[in-house]
Amino acid sequence: MRKLIVFSAVTLFSVNSMTVIAESSDWQHCDIAADADFLPHVANPEQTAVDVTADNAQLVEEGTSVFSGNVLVKRGGQELQANRATYNQTSGIVTAQGDIQLRDSEIILNSEQAEWSLVDDSGSMIDAEYRLRESHARGHASHVFRQGTIHTTLKNASYTTCPVGDNSWLLNATNVNLDHDRAIGTAEDVVIRLGGWPIFYTPYISFPLNDDRKSGFLTPSIGNSDETGFDVRTPYYWNIAPDMDAILTPRYMSERGLMLNGEFRYLYDRGEGQVNAGFLADDDLKKNGDDFNPYYHKDRKHFSLQHKSKFFTNWKADIDYNYVSDDDYLEDFGSTLSLASTTHLNRRLKVGYTGDNWEFIGRLQGYQTLTDASKPYQRLPQLKLRGSLPDQFMGLTYGMTAEYVDFEHDDDVAGQRFDIEPSVSLPWTSAAAFITPRLALRHTRYDLDDNVTPGLDKSPTRTLPIASIDSGLFFERDMTLGGSSYIHTLEPRAFYLYIPERNQSDIPVFDSSLRTFNMGQLFAYDRFSGSDRVGDANQLSLALTSRIIDRQTGRENFRASIGQIRYFSDRDVVINEDVGTRSDSDYVAEIAASIAEEWSVRGEIQWNPHGDTSNMSALQLRYRGDNGRILNLSHRYRRDGASELDGLEQVDISARIPFNNQWSMVGRWYRSLKDSRTLEGLLGIEYQNCCWATRLVARNYINDADDDDRNLAIFFQLELKGLGDFGEKTEKLLERSILGYGS
Repeated sequence: MRKLIVFSAVTLFSVNSMTVIAESSDWQHCDIAADADFLPHVANPEQTAVDVTADNAQLVEEGTSVFSGNVLVKRGGQELQANRATYNQTSGIVTAQGDIQLRDSEIILNSEQAEWSLVDDSGSMIDAEYRLRESHARGHASHVFRQGTIHTTLKNASYTTCPVGDNSWLLNATNVNLDHDRAIGTAEDVVIRLGGWPIFYTPYISFPLNDDRKSGFLTPSIGNSDETGFDVRTPYYWNIAPDMDAILTPRYMSERGLMLNGEFRYLYDRGEGQVNAGFLADDDLKKNGDDFNPYYHKDRKHFSLQHKSKFFTNWKADIDYNYVSDDDYLEDFGSTLSLASTTHLNRRLKVGYTGDNWEFIGRLQGYQTLTDASKPYQRLPQLKLRGSLPDQFMGLTYGMTAEYVDFEHDDDVAGQRFDIEPSVSLPWTSAAAFITPRLALRHTRYDLDDNVTPGLDKSPTRTLPIASIDSGLFFERDMTLGGSSYIHTLEPRAFYLYIPERNQSDIPVFDSSLRTFNMGQLFAYDRFSGSDRVGDANQLSLALTSRIIDRQTGRENFRASIGQIRYFSDRDVVINEDVGTRSDSDYVAEIAASIAEEWSVRGEIQWNPHGDTSNMSALQLRYRGDNGRILNLSHRYRRDGASELDGLEQVDISARIPFNNQWSMVGRWYRSLKDSRTLEGLLGIEYQNCCWATRLVARNYINDADDDDRNLAIFFQLELKGLGDFGEKTEKLLERSILGYGS
């Protein structure tokens, strides 16, 4: 068993948001009613006259006045209260004593002695308490020096975002500088205390004063495992510009060496993108192999680019390019079963147009194949056009689908394929019924290379007609349940499809396969994906759907469907399966229900009436309650062959259970019943209040479905709100493992 223990330590050089567009900090547990104590913002306070009120006023000398008793000095967006104050009208300086409070739209200062200039909004206070509006912070300082609304300096200061009376965490520093214009704070000679205990010291730190992004080190992680040895990751966030940022992560693994990972993200008016890369020079763990080891003394690296853009009207493009240096890279450095089990990495450039009636897709697509998996065909290029012209002469709808693909492969037969399918249909609909007869003609032509089997045509063609009639009825009635009004519907549907059989054995299989049989496949024009095979059909699909719809909201509270295909002839066109001789298909059924506002259930089943067996089933029960309560229960079963031992059977249970507003428990149990093996077990506990949060999560999982080695990881994270947003790694893990977490 591999063991990985990760401690995500407190970071003091941090950024509050990990997205290109800044997100707000989570203050949901804070009482922010005290924000009303701050004054509203005034655009030009220097243009506002000074207004002084007091119980007593005395003119001492020309230009100097002494006020006592409930002194209140106002000027624009600033206000000073004190028991006693001396105001020099010539210099604009106010000297105050006793129960002093100075406040504006961003800061509130309380002290016993202060001197302030109303000319440039600068001054000093002794033994002061302060509060910052935007960061929900407060603290104490022996001396406060204010330079307008731009800068504040504090001596012998404390800083926390906890509410008054709660010093769960406290930052103490000899000097604190608050740059309000840049929204950045810095501190020197810093000690951080948690529960009164010192947990960290640094000679210098930087922290944000609002929710904007800033450059700095993110949460480091420290751990140990058999695969990596002692493992330390220290990500650095670089806030390059408002529309781009980057994360550089040096990762030291005592068994492998020093690895550098980088992530760069960007936004612009018409698109966005992300680049990821990693490099490990001379993996030390591979140095102990022999000359036959393909990774002996080998560099390990990866690169990926995801880009999306829009240009002109209705045009868009995207790029998805991925590369790893070797077949074991994802297993060695990935953390999930789905990632480690990847056999092909996509490399694609796609350009598309979407209009009112026409859609065009152009694609260049290849793959990097990992392990010993068979390599898919590359599409260099693929051009596809699809469109329709509804409501034409006599109500007809004309349709067209056309595709050109140049398939390339290093070993197998390759070539070009042109496929076109014009169609005409006559849709008729009413409130109670619909019927759509359709006729199509499908023509496909190939130009194959020299690798074709001798004796076979290098330019095979296939032309065949496709006829279908789709029809349905709608019945509805009013019903009342629990005092609420609903509409109950009954919707029978019949779909007839005829396609003559054509011998297609001389046509290679580039991208076709048998589609998964489900409810949607009852009404499909072809049982195969791709264009290399067109299945012969003489069949009638029958289905029945019933719904319960809330009359007031239009919400579908319940839906159930069942259907089956009746075959009038054998299915002779096949790909790696036997000729279909049954006169009927399996039954397929679906159900979806909103039991209440919080509960929902979805399920589907594929049932063989002759063998009285289920070939596929899936059932999911979801609960979404108040205060983040989550419960997911699901069971999946699929039979891939004649034996129940083929296929899969899995159960997945995940939950988040809050005990109160602060404490909650999270967990997941994901198990393969067929293999009697737990794929992932996760258990954690969370605590969150107004100013700090912590999370402890233990995870036992496998990376490779065919590997008996297990991984144990323990994550501990601590967030001191206002110093940085910790817990990104754990939050992403929980979002991936627990459906609905974080949403």
